[in-house]
Amino acid sequence: MRRLISTGIVVMFLLVFTAGCSSTQTSDSAVVAIPTDPEGFHPHHSVAAASGEIAFNIYEGLVKAAPDGSVIPALAEKWSISPDGLKYTFTLREKVKFHNGRDLTAEDVVYCLSRLIDPEISGKAVDFAGVESIEAEGNNVIISLQAPNAAFLALLTESGAAVYPPEEEENLFTRPVGTGPFVLAQWEPNSQLVLEKFADYWHPDLPKLAQVVLKIIPEPATAVNSLRTGHVDLIPRLEAEYLHQVEDAPDLKIIDSPMNLIQLLIINNAVPPFDDIRVRKAINYAVDREEIIEGAAWGMGSAVGSIISPAMDFWYKDLTGTYPHDPEQARALLAEAGYPDGFSASLHLPAPYPLHCSAGEILAAQLSRVGIDLNIQVVEWGTWLEQIYTNREFELTVVGLTGRLDPHTMLNRYQSGSGRNTSNFSSQEYDELLALGLQETDPEQRVAIYRELQSILAREAVNVFIMDPNQLAVMQENLQGWNNYPVYVLDLAALFWAK
Repeated sequence: MRRLISTGIVVMFLLVFTAGCSSTQTSDSAVVAIPTDPEGFHPHHSVAAASGEIAFNIYEGLVKAAPDGSVIPALAEKWSISPDGLKYTFTLREKVKFHNGRDLTAEDVVYCLSRLIDPEISGKAVDFAGVESIEAEGNNVIISLQAPNAAFLALLTESGAAVYPPEEEENLFTRPVGTGPFVLAQWEPNSQLVLEKFADYWHPDLPKLAQVVLKIIPEPATAVNSLRTGHVDLIPRLEAEYLHQVEDAPDLKIIDSPMNLIQLLIINNAVPPFDDIRVRKAINYAVDREEIIEGAAWGMGSAVGSIISPAMDFWYKDLTGTYPHDPEQARALLAEAGYPDGFSASLHLPAPYPLHCSAGEILAAQLSRVGIDLNIQVVEWGTWLEQIYTNREFELTVVGLTGRLDPHTMLNRYQSGSGRNTSNFSSQEYDELLALGLQETDPEQRVAIYRELQSILAREAVNVFIMDPNQLAVMQENLQGWNNYPVYVLDLAALFWAK
């Protein structure tokens, strides 16, 4: 996919659009700045947040996330769950159309979800391993599980559970066809994506804008300048170091909210010397989270000691005190592990994300004080996804992992067999407890299980969990309808211009 994009091939279909360089403030259009190209739009294979946040406007599943974190109807107008928790019956909305003009059927849903749960087809199948069967009965879709799964509804809000017309399967990477409020009308790689209003969308009041242009602007300074001059209307996630350039602008407004994103130093637990828990603990003791938050996020973030953000309320367990900043303890552990003089390692940082690059540079300076010298390698996002996320060919990397509606979807990143287990962490105790969490029906007991899972990750020093940065959405004063979600999406359908 990245090779295709890098050639500069323009993907265009349905409509042709020409974007000028003048102010964008019209009653029916808006321009949004994003830092990087999506990797592609196939629901079962796209893994980058940059793809999912845009796909939220193109695809839909049976259910979707709401801004308050609840699960609400999407293609299914209602659903029921059997008393034993094993059978989910979804009743589809009537007269829902795909972007290609065809009516949605229950058989389409069965086709898409059946491929999603097939490990030979989908990299996301591990999350749906407990599905026994998926069947269509008239206008209903019935999903049967092998065992109760407390996270199942939340899992169905994920982008992988999107429904598309089977006849479009081959071209979904570059030509997504869904039922969502917008149609992808144009994609100029490394330049822009144009979303056009889907006239036959099932919700009569959405989207409010006729068109949204997503401008790919990797440099935050350029994005800010474009916002100030009216060439961009919205920056969904402004880098905190640029806040001072917009906070006093009378024609702009800032909406500050929790991001529910965990920035962390991912440690490859499978390669020496990081397969030694003493080394991983030493790294944790050497890191000063507050210095990173101040230096990289200008103080706009909350320290974390877990893969769960404080934004997830009662699920979160405060483990920030597990490894207080203690360079002397770090040196002692390194000596005990056989590295009295320290060692050298490589740190990969993702180029499109200044917050992670800045945090990585500060972190490298901190580790150098205890004898760990890091060779920093800044790589393009496509390289990061392939080399580090997929192939796990790395030692250390700093990145952000987006939050989910249910904590299981975050915590199962560390399941031994998970394709998302970038850390290569393996623990039978962890795997067994994770399975129990899905089957537990008592809310208090489930909270206790997920808090203990967080404790295991801390005790094993699997990664260094750094912070949940604040989300700073900056936009033109008269742009209305912005919704912040506890998941990494852009809800473009609700945007409109105040009159």
